[in-house]
Amino acid sequence: MNILHSKIFTSFSLISLMFILSCDNKIGDSTPVLISEETYNPKTICDCNDDGISLLNDILSKRTQFKTLEHLSANETASEHMNVLKKNWKVMQYKCLKQFGPAMMKPAGCNQPREIQSIKEQLFKLGVRT
Repeated sequence: MNILHSKIFTSFSLISLMFILSCDNKIGDSTPVLISEETYNPKTICDCNDDGISLLNDILSKRTQFKTLEHLSANETASEHMNVLKKNWKVMQYKCLKQFGPAMMKPAGCNQPREIQSIKEQLFKLGVRT
């Protein structure tokens, strides 16, 4: 009976350790590449919409890895990651509005400004300003 308990304890310990290490890896993701007006070139409004939704979801995902904004800020790697994502959002937003103008504000086909606004509202509730 002691051997069985020992094997169960060892297995449980290994599984717990693997779980903890996998959670740590999520928080320490590598920093994304910073984009610029020169490097971001959307061809269509659909590109802007899809890229915008993806980027805002990345910001939301990073934020929800932490209980509070203070915890995120205390993690230097995660904080830098978040800052790059937010800068990328600003560049993308500017470039798309500059290129496609008021059409970006009208829901049509693949352009879904309400979906973008919904994600931004979720971020706002979590203390993230975009």
